[in-house]
Amino acid sequence: MHHQLTVIGPIASGKTTTSQFLAEKLSLPLIDADLYDTNPFLASYIEDNSRWSFATELFFTIGRLKKLHPLRSLLKKSSVIVDSGLIMSHQIYTKNHLVQGTMTASEWDFFSTIIADYQNHLPTPDIVIQLLTSPRTQLRRIKARGRAFEKGYTLEYLSSITDRLDEYARSLASNSTVTLLPFSTEEHNLATPAGARVLLSLLKPFLK
Repeated sequence: MHHQLTVIGPIASGKTTTSQFLAEKLSLPLIDADLYDTNPFLASYIEDNSRWSFATELFFTIGRLKKLHPLRSLLKKSSVIVDSGLIMSHQIYTKNHLVQGTMTASEWDFFSTIIADYQNHLPTPDIVIQLLTSPRTQLRRIKARGRAFEKGYTLEYLSSITDRLDEYARSLASNSTVTLLPFSTEEHNLATPAGARVLLSLLKPFLK
């Protein structure tokens, strides 16, 4: 059986590092859906979050959908590693706008309807690896890597995103079609043999 292993986690939790590590160690194809593309709505969004949140998140989500287009054909041949996928776009970043009040309930419902139409044509992940990293560690890592578009992130915002991830993880716990595998990137460093062994041991029962 071929698996879709989707890696999710807060900002600076190590999604790219973890996804690339798994793809290399397991010799599996990787779809990187964690976008850094220039978003034409970002400048306006920074000035007025509520006005531009819908367009900003829809741009990112459509970009992820395009990257996920090859997924079905890849899964016919082997398991696939997916970095972020639609989970991060829809259930985390966009939903956070709803919770924080920068997107209305009507906008959220409309957004969800649009995404559902696309999502129905994509295979759903059956293994989700949730990276665990505290907001304070996230902020420290963000400052260390110095990406210009991340300068505005605050501890409050990072905490809110982490809360959305925890909520989503709890919903997965009752889903019999999905296996949730939590992995702390604070406790385990993938650059060390010990950290690598811990992560690979989580997947051993599923990938022979």
